[in-house]
Amino acid sequence: MRLSVDLGERSYPVVTGPLAGLGEELARHHSGRVVLVTNPVVDALYGDAAMASLASFSPERVQVPDGEQHKTLDTWRALVDGLLARGVDRGTAVVALGGGVTGDIAGFAAAATLRGLTLVQVPTTLLAMVDSSVGGKTGVNTDGGKNLVGAFHQPTLVYAALETLSTLDEAEFRCGLGEVLKHAVLADAEFFDWLDRRSDDILSRDPSCLEQVVARCCAIKADIVSRDEREAGLRAVLNAGHTLGHALERVLGFGTLRHGEAVAIGLVAEAWIAVERGEATAELPARIARVAGRLGLKTSAEGVDADSLVEACLMDKKRLHGMVRVAYPVSIGRVRIAGVERAELKDAALRLSAPTEN
Repeated sequence: MRLSVDLGERSYPVVTGPLAGLGEELARHHSGRVVLVTNPVVDALYGDAAMASLASFSPERVQVPDGEQHKTLDTWRALVDGLLARGVDRGTAVVALGGGVTGDIAGFAAAATLRGLTLVQVPTTLLAMVDSSVGGKTGVNTDGGKNLVGAFHQPTLVYAALETLSTLDEAEFRCGLGEVLKHAVLADAEFFDWLDRRSDDILSRDPSCLEQVVARCCAIKADIVSRDEREAGLRAVLNAGHTLGHALERVLGFGTLRHGEAVAIGLVAEAWIAVERGEATAELPARIARVAGRLGLKTSAEGVDADSLVEACLMDKKRLHGMVRVAYPVSIGRVRIAGVERAELKDAALRLSAPTEN
């Protein structure tokens, strides 16, 4: 796969290939120094291979902790200090090798260090390949919520080595499927039906299926980001499932529930907003829940306090004039972005926290 995020002079490619080919591809876009930023888990599996591929760049290596609970300002600050200690200059590229947490922290460090270093995303999880590595959103969490501190900082290259998906544990793999489901729900009804039909092959990690999954999701996101880089309008559709999903992560404690799992639950719950507004029938959340279940994803978080979820939603960075802007599904392949009031959020939160058969 090779496609482009079209941002004029700042356009960049999204490429799949073997990890051994990373250095050759990077040489087309960068000629300076390289610092590889990874985490202990990924480093043990793929760090040496990445360093070998980048050998012509005389790379150095820095680790950040693994896990959503470490996506903090303290981790970001330590990484910035580590980059500065290695004498980086504006000709240095930060190469983020890892999942979404590593990519977000490294991207934010690249955005801030010396007011902007070249960033290369090398995602190693399904979630990062299909979503977080593309589009330039970087940042960290705070006690107030997800990704409240960060910056838009587009990469120069996104290089997805599909071989790394073979070593993901089941929970992390299915986490990525939550974002895959989101892309289908917001933009592609045919892709949604394809996920339903091919769910067994996807769960068995059939290589050709996974390549199609990554290619389709990246194409959807690249198209949206090319038309709305900084979420002035259209790009907000990518937040489908995220308002209640982020709230759920915060209420449970970051790292308790994986991001993609929370997004899948949020998609089902937010579809009920359309039902209550008369914009969809109950068949919509039922269809989303059924396909989510076929992909091994939960569709509820039984027993979570609905009022706490609402309060967490109201801390969301997308709030405006006392309401929260939610990208909620109105049909498979289409979402609506609209202000949602507290009472509506409460109804959706109650749906989220109710038991289901999935």
